[in-house]
Amino acid sequence: MKFKQFQFLKSEALRKLRDLDENHTGIAPLTVEETLVADALMLAYIGDAVYSMYVRERVIQMGIGKVQVLHTIVTDFICAKAQAKVLLAIEDDLTDIEQHIARRGRNSNVNVPKSSTVQEYRSSTAFESILGFLYETRQMDRLEELMSKAYRVTLVELK
Repeated sequence: MKFKQFQFLKSEALRKLRDLDENHTGIAPLTVEETLVADALMLAYIGDAVYSMYVRERVIQMGIGKVQVLHTIVTDFICAKAQAKVLLAIEDDLTDIEQHIARRGRNSNVNVPKSSTVQEYRSSTAFESILGFLYETRQMDRLEELMSKAYRVTLVELK
């Protein structure tokens, strides 16, 4: 993306945010149909934030006061490698719609960082897309169920 295009998109987004704020418009949940046409990377973006918050809330309960230690533990949970293992562990438990969302997330055009393989990063994006889908459609019980499974799978894997 060129810098001018980036600046334009950013200014448009800020304008829309100001309009929403001025009109006191709340954030409405999306319908399943809306999420099926939504950008899978946007669902992954939300899913990443939701899962990160979930893990952080649990890690803080340990009572460790050193932020560096907390950050290292959280990073071990939310890294692409851990999330790829989680997706593999929960794949058989996914509904048809969740599997569809995962496929869309996995097939999205992403820039893979050097810290993970292409397969790991695509799988982690698929996992995050599922979480984003559940969050956006306010399926909170199912979201909690999958994040709890993910947390337990990763906890067993960590040494």
